[in-house]
Amino acid sequence: MAGHWRWLWLLGWLLLLARLGFVVGHQPLAGFGNQFDMLRTTACVGLRPEGALDIGQASPVAPEPLYRTDAPIDDNCLPGTEVAIVGLALGVDALADALALGDPQRFPLRLLATLKAALLLLALGLIDWRLRAFPRWRATHVALAAAVCADPFNSLYLAGFYTEFAALLTAWLALAFPLPWLLGARAPSHAGLLVWGLLLAALLLARFQHAFVPFLALLWMAWISWRARWPLSHLLPLLALLLIALATTMHWQRDYAAITDANRWNSFFGAALPAARDPDAFVAALGLPAGCAELAHTTWYLRRGRDARGECAAGMQLARARWLLALARQPDALARWIGRGVDLSGQWRPGYLGELAGTEFGRLPAGALGLGASLADGVAQLPWTGLLFFWSLPLWPLLLRPPGWARLDPGPLAVTHPEPAPDHSAKSVSAAFRRLDPARDWLYPMLALLLALGWAASLVGDGYSELARHLHLAANAALLAALLLPQAAWHAWRAARQERGIAWRTAALVIVAPTLALWWRSQALGYGVLDQPARDGTEAPQALRGWALDPRGIAGIDLVYANGTRVALTTTPAGAELAAIFGAGVGRHALRFEGRAEATAVGYAIEVRPRHGAPTVIDHRFRQQVRRPHVAPLR
Repeated sequence: MAGHWRWLWLLGWLLLLARLGFVVGHQPLAGFGNQFDMLRTTACVGLRPEGALDIGQASPVAPEPLYRTDAPIDDNCLPGTEVAIVGLALGVDALADALALGDPQRFPLRLLATLKAALLLLALGLIDWRLRAFPRWRATHVALAAAVCADPFNSLYLAGFYTEFAALLTAWLALAFPLPWLLGARAPSHAGLLVWGLLLAALLLARFQHAFVPFLALLWMAWISWRARWPLSHLLPLLALLLIALATTMHWQRDYAAITDANRWNSFFGAALPAARDPDAFVAALGLPAGCAELAHTTWYLRRGRDARGECAAGMQLARARWLLALARQPDALARWIGRGVDLSGQWRPGYLGELAGTEFGRLPAGALGLGASLADGVAQLPWTGLLFFWSLPLWPLLLRPPGWARLDPGPLAVTHPEPAPDHSAKSVSAAFRRLDPARDWLYPMLALLLALGWAASLVGDGYSELARHLHLAANAALLAALLLPQAAWHAWRAARQERGIAWRTAALVIVAPTLALWWRSQALGYGVLDQPARDGTEAPQALRGWALDPRGIAGIDLVYANGTRVALTTTPAGAELAAIFGAGVGRHALRFEGRAEATAVGYAIEVRPRHGAPTVIDHRFRQQVRRPHVAPLR
């Protein structure tokens, strides 16, 4: 191992251990507060927070350091990879109790954090060992792990029962495990493929949201194998394994009707329908009853006294692919749908979850050496255009240099990893003539896949509900792409002299990307919530209260009646609260509003006017059979 790479490798490991140790050993306990999503894991193993009043109560102000082991297994249980990890931790705790080292009635959350940190180090150590013949990649891998895996927006999930850690661990392994095959241009062994298949299955079982990722990763590996003349039949057992895992998780999900209803309500009525040009025409095009349009802006958590299951049962059963294709026929609606998601995507350390035990929404400090500093805090400062660019980073290497696969007689520029000696065994792939570029052919496509599927699964699956947290795996992909972008740009610059099209693609991106961003930013990108009144009704007057944000700044918020009459609502700065939830880059533009509606029987809308660009109707209130406010189409 070359001297400078060895020193970088050692420095990476030291930084990784120090950052993980800072979070795991922090006093008081550091971790994200207990929210309802944790209950799906604790319900499978009979744990409940010791400080909570009842089993089903969440305590988001801070993580609970101790859990009692006397809770029953209940219907909230949703098995998966995270449950398996917690089961392992419970086994370690039981062994400690048998040795009189603990209390049999209590389970310390720090033990779970320590075990997860150990599993992460073992996983990274496995990849490190597999990369021992490739010094540059070995050092790069541990440096990326220290920067990303040990970042608090990831490591704070160690002390908790969220499924984000299990998803990150298995996704990291699934992406990094094949690297030695590609670096060495050597077909994988049966044992190696089996291990990789188990890792893909574990990723599938970690979160149903990521169910398609392993299948597409396997398909991409099959394409690489075909181009590299590796045996394709060896991948068939992996496909069978993934199908079994998919059937298993679908069986578990079948018993979660409430989750399915919530996701459908949030995604269609809360996100997609408000983005359509005209909700009435949109539901008509989908063959839904006209009354379904009245449910626009309602969600599972903000129902307005309405019941989408009873009032629009067909909409609740509508296939997501159907309304997504209908929305895609309106490019501006699709831009609004995604663009409003960008509004809510910047805060990866949610302000509504505490991070330090025994405190009121306490935050993990950066520490004297900055070991607790987080790259997520920098992302949270980005304005809307900056967030849009950041989320697009995994796509840029592919746009500049599409995957080159295995190339005949590649030349010196393509041979970017000369460390191992050529292998002329039966398992090699014409080593003298063919070579794979691991970054270009595997990593960049996989990061783009994680980004695209992460956004699709979040928006289509659950709308805007806790979007930033649901984008956790996509956020890690974008962060890795940002850290790898200098390398991608360097190789693109070197290859520009020999590969035709790079200069033209770069010029096209320089022209098209800003133009697209400007058009996108001119759309109706506001977002907000009418907190009061909490229920639809016709009583008058009605007190109005809520909040709104627009990434371009807000010029005013109006109450618009059905006859077109406008009344300016009183606005006040939202303070730091919404900035902590949505990120300061976008959240600093948030305002609270209040006022009074005098004629509710004819219905009204709340419209946000930005300083420039299209206004946004953030909510409609009206009765059934009443003509809706005549304002600009929902945008």
